[in-house]
Amino acid sequence: MSHRRLAILAFTVLLGAAFCTSMIRAQQGPLVPQGMDALAARATFHSDMTFDESMLRAASQIMPDEDRPIIAKLHSITVHNFRYSATGMYDPAALDAVRGQYRDGGWTHLVTKQTHPPAQAVASTMTDADGTPIAGAPIAGAPMKSFDPTRTDVWVRMDHANFAGMVLLVANERNVNLIVIDGMISPIDLLHLRGHFGIPKSIQGSE
Repeated sequence: MSHRRLAILAFTVLLGAAFCTSMIRAQQGPLVPQGMDALAARATFHSDMTFDESMLRAASQIMPDEDRPIIAKLHSITVHNFRYSATGMYDPAALDAVRGQYRDGGWTHLVTKQTHPPAQAVASTMTDADGTPIAGAPIAGAPMKSFDPTRTDVWVRMDHANFAGMVLLVANERNVNLIVIDGMISPIDLLHLRGHFGIPKSIQGSE
């Protein structure tokens, strides 16, 4: 076979692979969901950041050597952060709509992690022999520290047996974080990237 025919064959294979990949992505829905404006409408602080391939490669130069191969497999990382001044500032249905787009788009849902309030110790008034309350002792009915439940969802986009994308949604009553990773990544890789590119250091449900 001539070099010309080999080149044409190689080009055809690459074109077919690119077409198949685009079809897989189209079937599994967009990386970034629609309706994010509903979450931003009443946010006190809202930021959108996208790290493309060139930015990721540049940032990898100052990261540990073992993390660089992970970053080399990524196309982009997009981070959406929403902060609210009080509870009830965003509509929970907006988050449900985001979750529904990944579910209906054919993404694989790996994790749902919901934090729960700690068990409350029984508080009582401690007194001395004369019945005088002891300073610093717990008082019955003392208010407990407020608890803000956090839910974490992780979806992955499959390309045959490989993860070709990952979405991390972390939400509580005053914060919503959506991290969208385009590229070959595993849950173990995600742990290595915590604290970088807007990915939270603590990921509920990943440990």
